[in-house]
Amino acid sequence: MKISEYQRGYQDAAREMITWLHEEAARMNDPHARRLLNSAAFALGVRINDEENKRAVEIRGKHNSNR
Repeated sequence: MKISEYQRGYQDAAREMITWLHEEAARMNDPHARRLLNSAAFALGVRINDEENKRAVEIRGKHNSNR
């Protein structure tokens, strides 16, 4: 299945955000801060792969608004 340019941009941005969160976590000295950032990255990954979220992104990508 081919995805739209909007969906590709959404996925790429989310992947970059997940990578950034993991990189920031690796720089932390506090183990609690590391766990928090790694958990946030994991939760973001789960959310972007949720079927309901994928449908919402697909619907938003079909609109021609500047939101």
